[in-house]
Amino acid sequence: MIKISPEILKQCYAHGVTTYPEESCGMLSGKVEETGVVDAIHPMKNLMDQYHAEDPKMFPRTNRNAYMIDPREHMQLERALKKQLRRIKVIYHSHPDVGTYFSAKDKDDAMWGEEPRYPDMHYLVCGIKNKQPDSAILVSFNPETRDFEITHLD
Repeated sequence: MIKISPEILKQCYAHGVTTYPEESCGMLSGKVEETGVVDAIHPMKNLMDQYHAEDPKMFPRTNRNAYMIDPREHMQLERALKKQLRRIKVIYHSHPDVGTYFSAKDKDDAMWGEEPRYPDMHYLVCGIKNKQPDSAILVSFNPETRDFEITHLD
């Protein structure tokens, strides 16, 4: 299980408040050898509005109710972290005014067919209500149950 410090959680909430009423997204990283620990936040650009503008049929959602991390930013971050013997351990996003839950879309995005898209990845969902932090959950895939387990952080 990943441990998220109050300071890191506070920064994730702050990012969600900044992008409100749209969803924020980003990643949390830590040293490779320190399993279960994250110590840095990496806010990312949400590209959902851009994809929606280009093809609203294929991408019916907008930044207001979905997120898509910029793949170029993601790759650049992975390369930089690898050089520092660090890695991405958590993908986070906010849910503005809809509650804190791991949606069917979140589950679908986290999977590649029947397998996790990123083995050992955890997911953090930060609820933002009326431009204020609300609650947060940490989500992890359990290979034994083949389902996601939710831990409430607040």
